Amino acid sequence: MQVDDNIMTDKLTNFILIGGVGVGKTSLFNMLLGIEDEALKTQALVYHNEKTVDTPGEYFDSPRLYSAIIQTMSDIDTIIYVHPSNSIERKLPHGLFQIYNSKRLVGVISKIDLPDADTDAVEEIMRDFGIEGEIFKVSIYSESSIDKLREFLSKE
Repeated sequence: MQVDDNIMTDKLTNFILIGGVGVGKTSLFNMLLGIEDEALKTQALVYHNEKTVDTPGEYFDSPRLYSAIIQTMSDIDTIIYVHPSNSIERKLPHGLFQIYNSKRLVGVISKIDLPDADTDAVEEIMRDFGIEGEIFKVSIYSESSIDKLREFLSKE
């Protein structure tokens, strides 16, 4: 994979990816940053250049670990919530995004290439949870969908 020369990964705003287990956060993280390594199961917080953070889905799925996400979000400008296109399960805890309401909040609907994708239903879920801004529909198999998100994250 080659990152577009016009979009430098060091120009990305600092961000954190949050979402449940298996939603595609690490694959998205790698694509955004031009990391060609295979996405492995994230076991702990993963920092890249001290300004981007990938989180284990267990931190999101287990209420006793919310404090780790909340503390990590404190130093981040952009919170990216990732939800798979083929799940209408509502796992997002109400009020999580209101803790830091000054942060830029972005939604990402992942795995849009799946045959059972329902992006409209997932977008409605995201709106219900307070994501009022941009929602990106992405597939790691579509570089153009990733490029749109990367461009957005490159804006100051």
